[in-house]
Amino acid sequence: MAKTTAHRGLLFTKDRQLFTMEDGIWNMASDNTKISSVALAVIGDEVLLGEVKDRNIDIISREVFRLGSDLSYACVLPDDPEFMFEHLLWMKERFDWVVTTGGIGATHDDLTKQVVSRITGKPLVEAPEAIQALENRIGSPLPERVRELALVPEGAELITNELTAAPGFIIENLMVLPGIPSLVESMVTALETKLSGRPFHTGVILTMLRESQVAQSLEYVQAKYPLVKIGSYPEMAASDHRVRLVLRSRDPDLLLEAKKLLQKRIEQ
Repeated sequence: MAKTTAHRGLLFTKDRQLFTMEDGIWNMASDNTKISSVALAVIGDEVLLGEVKDRNIDIISREVFRLGSDLSYACVLPDDPEFMFEHLLWMKERFDWVVTTGGIGATHDDLTKQVVSRITGKPLVEAPEAIQALENRIGSPLPERVRELALVPEGAELITNELTAAPGFIIENLMVLPGIPSLVESMVTALETKLSGRPFHTGVILTMLRESQVAQSLEYVQAKYPLVKIGSYPEMAASDHRVRLVLRSRDPDLLLEAKKLLQKRIEQ
């Protein structure tokens, strides 16, 4: 059993399984749901050029957090098929799930489906359910460019799009979504049936101290409680505090201990 993190009788292995120590023996924890690791690729030159402000990282990260999984990596990729292929293949092999947004329309720079087809070795085929949904919305016969919206890798599971009828899809451990944030918001719930995890518990401390004044205490508490994530966020517009300290952990007891210790240290 390979250790990655151990603290106060808790241990996580590399495959994110949790063990507890009793009488000097490591035992699998009773609530030992595997925590899915997720990577996100936002795809599109328009984001890298500053023409479009990305909102999809925020949408996906909130959903992954809600489901108790870990968003372990996020990036923005250009509309370069070779670069996309190399990077998405690396992500696919490293993380449990890879989510992409963007590049599945019907214009010349929409290349995500072709790249995913190449990665999985599955040809792009028309999905009859997608053709039917598009015809119900637009009418028949569909223009050729619109029919392209129904192309997915062979064997892919469709993700229904109630707003425009053009589907996303899941194949292997890849979830492919459109780039428009409103569509991502309506389709990201497909993650619910794919991810596993344990929910985080959250504690908040507000202080009038400056970050520089709490930095040493943050380092001390973080070192003592490595399974508690601690963030420090200055909030210049607030009238009742200068800094918001946020503590998160899947272990509510550890969270409470860490919060009490941090509160005590910054009040000294």
